[in-house]
Amino acid sequence: MEAKMIEDFLNQIVQNNKVFIIEHKNEIAISQSLLFKNNANEPVNVVCFWDNEDLAKACCVDIWRDYTLQEICLTTFIEDYLVNIYNESFIVGINFNDQMEGVEADPLDIISNIIQLLKKQKMELDFEYFKNLADLERQLQKLL
Repeated sequence: MEAKMIEDFLNQIVQNNKVFIIEHKNEIAISQSLLFKNNANEPVNVVCFWDNEDLAKACCVDIWRDYTLQEICLTTFIEDYLVNIYNESFIVGINFNDQMEGVEADPLDIISNIIQLLKKQKMELDFEYFKNLADLERQLQKLL
């Protein structure tokens, strides 16, 4: 089920070249992991993303009630979010609901899956920090 949810998310964001976030005062929505703990045995932060505007808007309740919807492109998602999430040792949250339940995934796995999907579809992205998709893939392989 989880693998299917990740696959659906990836297909949707690649097809539409957009990912949705909710943020408040430049703070993106973060939850606590139910699956992953850090070295201090505390839950790891989960940075949340959605493939669907309505799903994201539905989460602007309770502690996220002051958050607003933002749309980002796939390149920004990879370069400015997934890379930083990895660097911070956080986890990616996919299509969380208003109960803060969703799929948790490793940011490097998400990047790797996006690369494979783009290659399969013979698509290239215009990166700011990488020369091209092959360069991103080379850099990713160094981390895996």
